[in-house]
Amino acid sequence: MVVEDDPEIRRTLVRYLERAGLEVVAVEDGQIAIDRLTDGLRPDLILSDLDMPRADGRRVLAAAKAHKIPLVIITATATVEAAVEMLRSGAANFITKPFSNATIQSVLGDAFGRPATATQSKSTGPRVIGGERLQQLLETVQAVADTDATVLITGESGTGKELVARMLHNASKRAGGPFVAVNCGAIPEALLESELFGHAKGAFTGATQSRAGRFLLAERGTIFLDEVGDIPLPSQVKLLRVLQEHTFEVLGESTPRKSDARVIAATHRDLEQMVAADKFREDLYYRLNVIEIRLPPLRERSDDIPLLVDHFREAANAKHGRAVEGVDADVIQAFKGHEWRGNIRELANVVERMVILKRAGTLTAADLPQNFGAARGRSAEKVPTLPEEGLDLKQTVSDLEESLIAQALQRTHGNRNAAAQLLGLNRTTLVEKLRRLRPNE
Repeated sequence: MVVEDDPEIRRTLVRYLERAGLEVVAVEDGQIAIDRLTDGLRPDLILSDLDMPRADGRRVLAAAKAHKIPLVIITATATVEAAVEMLRSGAANFITKPFSNATIQSVLGDAFGRPATATQSKSTGPRVIGGERLQQLLETVQAVADTDATVLITGESGTGKELVARMLHNASKRAGGPFVAVNCGAIPEALLESELFGHAKGAFTGATQSRAGRFLLAERGTIFLDEVGDIPLPSQVKLLRVLQEHTFEVLGESTPRKSDARVIAATHRDLEQMVAADKFREDLYYRLNVIEIRLPPLRERSDDIPLLVDHFREAANAKHGRAVEGVDADVIQAFKGHEWRGNIRELANVVERMVILKRAGTLTAADLPQNFGAARGRSAEKVPTLPEEGLDLKQTVSDLEESLIAQALQRTHGNRNAAAQLLGLNRTTLVEKLRRLRPNE
């Protein structure tokens, strides 16, 4: 149910939700929403404006709680105080106008206890699909879920780190609280502290109103810090304080605030290596890594591919109205031999594409994408042979890197900008590598 007095915003929400396959009831004020609930309407989720005539979002929240219906508050007048009040009163989440479709999609994922997708309105929660190795992972999740221990989930991009984070939240004593996901790598460095900890009105130029940070929005729930390895060093200090003292400071305020949010972090980076290179604080690393859950790449669990393909085929059928009934053994064999640099995310995309184009019947080798496997074949030709006596991998990689950088600089006559482009690097990254490889120059 959408409760919104602004007709344009109400229409926008209804359009998006219906395109996502959801049945939507839209009303223009809080009193109508309360009356509908009194008459027996039981939506799976309520999206409600805060400031409305007759009955505001607070009264709608009280009615929703009475019927155990999750409610997300939407408002254009976000303040720290309003966020705290609504979350402590039982709101499932709190988002501000203007919002994007991606924000609504994420909210739906949080409310329904599944990865951020708006294709289904009900779910038993996120699932990890796999054999014995994945079952061991699930045992670890169950063992630590009911604690407040900080968990670090590691693994390559696309392996399902957020899925596991949501599983930890859903199995914890905080499951009734919010799950707030933050992609630390997607937020500009200058805005990261404001996003995490919030800011007061006038805290900096352009801060025309107070804003609640993600730690405050995650109160009595879980905050998921994805790509935590991308947090710059100055912000790492403040994150360390939250983990050590359970307090943080809102930008522009002098009084510390208490934090009651469990922290789950994830990264595809090697944090130990970053610590050695002084790019990540060692004390923060150990605070985050109380419990580590490593997700294996898809190439290390090829036996799970048939199960995953069947799952993604069924999901694509349901999502796009297709009737693909099976997958040939040749396709499974091709999948098992593929490199899957994008891991499970890449596999899901390939299966979905094949199902959409096939429409019905059985997926065969002829349905594979045109260039499928070509990149793997080209890369395999370039892989050097391991000598019988072995080698020093770290030194070999360093020597190769130095040789390629030297060739790029020679070809560009010492122009570092041009050399960085040849190597697919930022200029600053190339300069850092040169300092490391040639410290005396």
